Amino acid sequence: MKVFKLLALFSCGVLILAGCKEKKDFIAKIGNDVLTVEDVSDRIMAAPPAYQAYINTEPGKKQFVDLLVREKLILESAKKAGINRREEFKTNLDNFKKEQKQQLKEYEDSLLLEMYLKEVKDNLISANEPEINLYYEQHKEEFTHPVAVTAKHILVSTKEEAEIALDRIKKGEPFDKVAQEMSTDKVSAQRGGMIGPFRRGELVKEFEDVVFGLKDGELSEIVETPFGMHIITKVSEEKLPAVPEDMAKAEIKNVIEKTKLDKWFEDTKKKLNVSVDYAKLDNIKGAGFDDGIGIAQDESGLEDFSN
Repeated sequence: MKVFKLLALFSCGVLILAGCKEKKDFIAKIGNDVLTVEDVSDRIMAAPPAYQAYINTEPGKKQFVDLLVREKLILESAKKAGINRREEFKTNLDNFKKEQKQQLKEYEDSLLLEMYLKEVKDNLISANEPEINLYYEQHKEEFTHPVAVTAKHILVSTKEEAEIALDRIKKGEPFDKVAQEMSTDKVSAQRGGMIGPFRRGELVKEFEDVVFGLKDGELSEIVETPFGMHIITKVSEEKLPAVPEDMAKAEIKNVIEKTKLDKWFEDTKKKLNVSVDYAKLDNIKGAGFDDGIGIAQDESGLEDFSN
């Protein structure tokens, strides 16, 4: 029995000594706190690259350790002064924790988006060679004799508003004046609704199908796109140099994949029974406006699929 007790005591002693040895692996002791080799190494690794070369020299390490010791001195003194028990400190700390929690959630969502969109692009909407070649043959004129169109448009939320805008123009009011007063695309509205020049494939299909079919100066009827109701007038059309086939096919790949992505979104919305109440948009405070006409295919976070 005595032997076992001795062995047990010896084992405990070894563990205690090992623990002490671990604890004593520090460079400085500041009150009840210590600055370990690992602490210093971690802080050096986290320092900006511009400082790394100096910090890793002998005088640099010494100066860096001295700075960390000063930091620990302030922290220890602050705790003794009871700063960490003050309401202001606790409130700020709680606010920071909430911000960190929100940032973690945003990062989690961002990571999910990035990883799944890559899978969607690689497996569901990737354009293959036969699709690209077929599109090129069917739209060859757009690349061998391309044109760029400049137009004006008025964008509104409802058909009723669009009818009012169209009626005002047909009764003789200048298009620019109606655009400035009614268009929700505030950037182009400042220019009387002017947008462009743009080629086919740069804006949403519903808009392009109408504007490229208009004559110069001709006014469209009401045009519905995913962004709202438009009144369009074509300003001018300019002939451009031919697009080389390899560049054309790179553009076509983007167009096909964007079209497939839009279809995937629509199909998924139906599966998940998505509904949106756009009437409540006016309740949103602090919403800004993007540059451009609001119909360019450049959704945030989906740049890889934009045209």
